[in-house]
Amino acid sequence: MNQIIATFTRVSLGCTLLSSISLFAQAEPTAPIFPDKNLEKAVRKFVFEKRDNDKPLVEADLVTLSTIQAMGMGITNLAGLEKCESLASLDLAKNKITDLQSLKNLARIQYLNLAENQIADLSPLSGVSALQYIELSHNRVKDLKPLQSLTNLASLYLSYNQINDISPVVKLPRLASLYLDHNQIKTIAGIGGLKGLFMLSLSNNSISDISALDGLNGLFHLFLENNIIRDLTPLVNMTKKDYEGEKRFAPFLNLYLKGNSIRSSQVSKLKEYGVRVQN
Repeated sequence: MNQIIATFTRVSLGCTLLSSISLFAQAEPTAPIFPDKNLEKAVRKFVFEKRDNDKPLVEADLVTLSTIQAMGMGITNLAGLEKCESLASLDLAKNKITDLQSLKNLARIQYLNLAENQIADLSPLSGVSALQYIELSHNRVKDLKPLQSLTNLASLYLSYNQINDISPVVKLPRLASLYLDHNQIKTIAGIGGLKGLFMLSLSNNSISDISALDGLNGLFHLFLENNIIRDLTPLVNMTKKDYEGEKRFAPFLNLYLKGNSIRSSQVSKLKEYGVRVQN
């Protein structure tokens, strides 16, 4: 009889212990997907079922998200965005972001706006081949090598950075808009290979030789203000050839030249060929 009672007691104690462990496990909070509360707040706005409550976001809430916008919300940490596997458009301008590691496997993202952050390293973007639009103005970017494999890029905004070497992006076959103003660029060698460009901004750099522009006869807007350009012969020759031929380039070109020391005779020639010169 004593043995039966002892056995019953041990079983009861065991059940009580298991029950306590189970309750403890249930009570233990699950780690949030987004350590950055500001990012979580932003993402929640795009999860319809949870935008107006405090229910925890779970992975199932994120897998179908296609768009996130969170401008100027003080975001510093992008951890958790890797769960947003269907993300196609991401706008995180005017935050305090430095690390893009959480974006490296977002294979479907096409539109990325990270203007006015604190980004220097673009290497996590090197394999995000679906990207078509990147806005990275007002950051700390120096090295463009991670972008050289992004062959679907059509628009690239890199104004107000610390760039001096543009060679990694001069072979991107679909590039139509390229903004490189307010950098540290001295040479634009190879840029003539970007035959699809219709918008090119190179203002506020240290460029003196523009011969590499030869071949860019699809341009509608060319910004060259505040460089050290003295000779426009390459542009004069390009526009003259078009003026005497098909007239498909010169009459549509808007050229911005303020802040350079350029001979007025060359400016007059450009105007004669139909170029709209702002000088």
